Amino acid sequence: MGIESRDYLRHESGGGNYRSFGASSGGWAIKYILIANVAVFLIEMATANGRGSSTLLNYLALDRESIFSSFQIWRLLTYGFCHALNPLTHIIFNMFVLWMFGRAVEPILGSREFLSFYLASIVISGLCHIGISPNPVIGASGGVMAVVFLTAMYFPRMTVLLFFVIPIELRWLAILYAAVDLFGFINPGGDAVAHFAHLGGAAFGVAYKYYGWNLTQQFNSKWSRLQVNRSARKKKLRVYTEEDSHLSKASLDERVDAILEKISREGEANLTDQERALLKEASNKYKKR
Repeated sequence: MGIESRDYLRHESGGGNYRSFGASSGGWAIKYILIANVAVFLIEMATANGRGSSTLLNYLALDRESIFSSFQIWRLLTYGFCHALNPLTHIIFNMFVLWMFGRAVEPILGSREFLSFYLASIVISGLCHIGISPNPVIGASGGVMAVVFLTAMYFPRMTVLLFFVIPIELRWLAILYAAVDLFGFINPGGDAVAHFAHLGGAAFGVAYKYYGWNLTQQFNSKWSRLQVNRSARKKKLRVYTEEDSHLSKASLDERVDAILEKISREGEANLTDQERALLKEASNKYKKR
């Protein structure tokens, strides 16, 4: 009997089932995210300094001073693709959880939107961390937590195996993750885990689904409005050529001649305010010729 056939691995109330984790999403975002993380990790290994770290992290890791003092904004994104060389479980666990849950929501969002969501969650998690801690941080955990909580929002009653043994609904697993990180944040105990980054990612995942955000759609909409505004402004602009100048002068002369003829027929007292203003304007222009 296959693992997908077991009753405790089925979702019991609609909205998806365990098979969605096993099915291929047909998307490319998860694949490229995994490849990028593994590639950066291999470069870290190649540039290891012998002390369990890598010189690459000097340019990619996130810390408060690099952002606010040196304005190295790229670190808000690059830190999420770096992992500790020791222990190996850091990258293995993150990539496994990302692969497992990401495949459930990428088909729903679409690959472009899922990639936008994931990158945004990395940035927001990083901002949450440096907002409360000066310590450097690396790892995809904040983005992974966002994916887990987004999946829990779509499939709250999905049953998964905790520690590959204990069946638990995904909504309770997400709450358990949040409780562990909240406890770790309140009582750090000297660990090196970026608990507040995890909580920031989790909050973003929940908010994204709750408010019905669509990052690529919002960007495309703003870009389209910008293009329309630029197009409208271009249409309003008119190049004033020498030919236009001659046409303008000819038109002005014709209107002045018509007013002069009216004066000769009816007298100046019968001119309208607009006609008097035009004569005054014409007089000023003729002086400049």
